[in-house]
Amino acid sequence: MKDFYELLIECLEYEGYEPVESQEGKIIVEKETDCEIDSESEELVEIQEKVVERVTLVVAGAVVHEDDLLALEESEGRTILVVTENMSQDILSSIPADVEIWGREELIEKFGKMTLEKSFLEGVAEGEEGIKGPHEKFDFDIEHAEGERILAPIIDFEDVSELGEKMVKGFKYTLELVPHYLYDYKVKKYSGEIRQGKLYLNSISGKPNFWDKPFESMDKMKRSHVKLEPNIPQKKGGERALNAIMNRFTEKKEKRWDENGTTIVEKKHEKPSKDDIDLKKRGVVYVPMWAVEGTDGIVVINAARGKVEREL
Repeated sequence: MKDFYELLIECLEYEGYEPVESQEGKIIVEKETDCEIDSESEELVEIQEKVVERVTLVVAGAVVHEDDLLALEESEGRTILVVTENMSQDILSSIPADVEIWGREELIEKFGKMTLEKSFLEGVAEGEEGIKGPHEKFDFDIEHAEGERILAPIIDFEDVSELGEKMVKGFKYTLELVPHYLYDYKVKKYSGEIRQGKLYLNSISGKPNFWDKPFESMDKMKRSHVKLEPNIPQKKGGERALNAIMNRFTEKKEKRWDENGTTIVEKKHEKPSKDDIDLKKRGVVYVPMWAVEGTDGIVVINAARGKVEREL
């Protein structure tokens, strides 16, 4: 059975963080995210570079000691205090205002969500594929049928309703078909390495998705649904796809040298140019998404991936 630290680190990794330091009472993690600049004009929003978020977690356990409070004061950036029992008002008042607290309820929610998704939707037994979904790689040609296909759901309404009830006490369920521009790409990285794959660009939000899992497709969706239409032109969709690929395959370069007894570190980001990318548009695929509204909020579940896409 996993101990608390192992479970906490597993949860952080599931949320996209990478542990860089782990010791008794403290865990430091990092997550690399894209930094965008919003524009009020109709010009393309370009991704500038990747930003690394650094988070320090002070794990106090059941009781918060003076050493824990000292560790909170010495931490920089985003800091989280992890406790497994309720704290007295005196202890709460001594914690800096900018410190985030993960208490018993928050931990149960986070651990429960991770366990539910990994076991209920994906399957966690070693050597076992997901409990649902195709076990073979499916590829499809969407050049026909007006260039449109629908990704087949791998979870049904019973799965969605059970997940919605556990997460937000769902009472309203709406199935939406969200259009994505599908591209095949081949890119030559700065190092000379060749990478290829598929890019699904949400043609409503503009969010790029590099989903590696193969999908089965279908012509029609029998269940009642709302079919959304793209609001990003295909030309701009191609530009966003190129920028997303350049950003994804940007390589970090670090150069170190000593100067007058001091170590100088120079960091650069080398990204592929548009000439290094072969991008082919395959057409439009519609991704089935369940919007679940509940008394505790709203979640969006990607039925083709069996994943929670967004929480509000």
